[in-house]
Amino acid sequence: MEKGERSLGEAINELRSKVAELSNFVEIYSIATRNSIMFNLDRKGDFISAKKGDSPLREIEGKSFLSVLKEGERKKAAENFMRCLEGERVSTSVETKDGKTFNVVAMPTTDAGTEGIQGIAMEETRRGEFEELFDAIGEAMCISDLLGNIEMANRPFSSLLGYENIKSKNIFDFIDDASSPEIREGVREALAGRRQKKEAYVVAADRTKIPVEIEISEVNGMELLFRITETRYRNRIEREIEEISEKKDERLQDFKEKLSMISELDGKTSLQDLYDAAIRTIMKFFDANSCFIGMFSEGEFNIVAYHGDKPSDVPVDGIMEAASKNGLYEIYGEENHVYAPLSVHKKVTGAIGLKLDSELSDEDVMLLKILAMYFAKSAAYVSSEFSLKSYRETMSRAVEGMYRTTFDGKIVKVNPAFARIFGYEGREKELKKINAENLFLNPEDRKKFIGILERDGVVQHFETKYVTRNKKVIFGRESAWIINDSNEKMIEGMFQDITHEMKMEEDARFYNSLLRHDIYNKNEIAIGYIGLLKSSDLSEKERKIIDKAVRAITEGNKLIETVKKLEIIREKKEMSNINIDNIMKQVIEHYAEEARKRDIKISYEPSGAIVMGNELVEDIFSNLLKNSIEHSYGQHIKIYAKDDDEGWSIFMEDDGVGIPEEEKNKIFQQGWKGQGSTGSGLGLYLVKKIVDGFGGKIWVESGEDEYPEGCRFVVWLKKGGIATKKNRSEIIGNESRVARVRW
Repeated sequence: MEKGERSLGEAINELRSKVAELSNFVEIYSIATRNSIMFNLDRKGDFISAKKGDSPLREIEGKSFLSVLKEGERKKAAENFMRCLEGERVSTSVETKDGKTFNVVAMPTTDAGTEGIQGIAMEETRRGEFEELFDAIGEAMCISDLLGNIEMANRPFSSLLGYENIKSKNIFDFIDDASSPEIREGVREALAGRRQKKEAYVVAADRTKIPVEIEISEVNGMELLFRITETRYRNRIEREIEEISEKKDERLQDFKEKLSMISELDGKTSLQDLYDAAIRTIMKFFDANSCFIGMFSEGEFNIVAYHGDKPSDVPVDGIMEAASKNGLYEIYGEENHVYAPLSVHKKVTGAIGLKLDSELSDEDVMLLKILAMYFAKSAAYVSSEFSLKSYRETMSRAVEGMYRTTFDGKIVKVNPAFARIFGYEGREKELKKINAENLFLNPEDRKKFIGILERDGVVQHFETKYVTRNKKVIFGRESAWIINDSNEKMIEGMFQDITHEMKMEEDARFYNSLLRHDIYNKNEIAIGYIGLLKSSDLSEKERKIIDKAVRAITEGNKLIETVKKLEIIREKKEMSNINIDNIMKQVIEHYAEEARKRDIKISYEPSGAIVMGNELVEDIFSNLLKNSIEHSYGQHIKIYAKDDDEGWSIFMEDDGVGIPEEEKNKIFQQGWKGQGSTGSGLGLYLVKKIVDGFGGKIWVESGEDEYPEGCRFVVWLKKGGIATKKNRSEIIGNESRVARVRW
């Protein structure tokens, strides 16, 4: 080590013993963390200087430190300030006016004859899903900054040491003095990229010294991960082995070596390496014919590694029952099978299975239990370490914008893609100062978005217009869900810029509409010219040819009308009250002459039904009635309606030939045509699309078991409001739109 350089352990030691040299510690600490603020206060409590990293905070220089704090925090802060001036080292947390929480370490200093205070403030970070996984691990673990100041500790860590609040403490606050040099050396090695394991004593809240093994890892060059395993249980086992070893030295030495091999599972850094090492260990220890490791994932039991025959049937219920009793699940007979549950924090995570020639001895049962315990905890540890790295990498590399906000719109966290989409790349601090509502072109859309989220707990594919930093309007698609972060409800979501996609769709719709309009008009002109030709002297054969041409053009126009209506179904979402009696009156009047020509009698029973829909409701019953008149070959068509709690069922019955059983599931498909039909095959397909768009249902009943008299179509639509004189004009159905298209 070159002259002038100091190790991490030495920096911590000097922090505790040499208050006057705090500025050196602040310099090291600022390099090690991105969110630390170094500050100096005079005796009046005004900022002499403050900087975050290498950036001076000019805006607070000369101001009282109390002015940046939340009102409820100021009394406590003033008391700590006075204690610090009197010579105490103060470690506390404060909340600023903008709602941020900082962990603060401060102490008195004398600089060029001026008495005051120097200190560090570090903003608390939140890790969401990773915190939950970290807390669920059964072994004591904590994460600190590069100087050992604890940022996060799980429940087993707090339980082992007997403290309720671990944050703001240093890892060396819990290390026995005799063990501290060894652990400091371990920290130095870990910072150099070499994971360390050290035996030491930690001191609990009741001053009890606990023998432990401490594993130290450096994470992403930003933090230290400490894993603490209590060795009293292992030491007790070893002592018991030593007592027996006088009689069975050879066997016990073998058992010790096996325990040592099991402990080596802790050193694996990937799940696959861990699985492979465990399989090799099992085959070596137990002389098994075959073995496997299975893990639970999303409720499913999956084999992740095996040797020999891959099992096809694993008794999961038996394994779960054995886990509740802290035992093994053993099946002995023609084939011998033993299953060892894998558990972490009383949660079953998987199982180890063996196929054997003979029963396990008591010694092997004990060994298998120890192996299962070590493997389960090692797998949880490797998964948690990978989760922390993956969480950060996912946020930074994702193409989609990812964010976290409060319900009132405070932006807590965004990834680079989100900042780039909204024009805040390199200006993330500026982005976090604005309210999420200001990213919406229409703030009411944010309120609608929040309403859906509060009602359903999740929002999927919410599309609207947003505005970027330079006031450019973009189209966005947003999905979000609710999470709990430090017992506070937060919104986490993903954002996609779909401006280009929407522009292409808009262009396609325009050209599609323009094309239909032009073709329709040209067809009408063609029909006019053919009409003029028909009035001249033509033979009967020539007139029939002209009639066929007119019919072909007319069918083409009808097809254009159908396509237009399908587009209306896709685009038009608004619905209002529809009077079914008025609709039926218009539809029946339109087809009355066609029914009379075929000697068909149409009857309708008025019901007063009001349903939710739009002008396309008329097309439903126009198509159904036209279909019945042309294809039923019956003499009577009866139409009536019945209501239930939520909607109306409208029945259209005929006494015709019915529909064959094999055709009933096909009639609503695109392109289906009845025998002898010359239509486009879109009529009933259009009907189904309209009904689905209204949130309704349609089905057909025909045949001996359903409706033996002929055929019955049933349309169910949601109930609308009650028609009154005041809202009568809102009810669609007073004007006939049968077979008409408005361009």
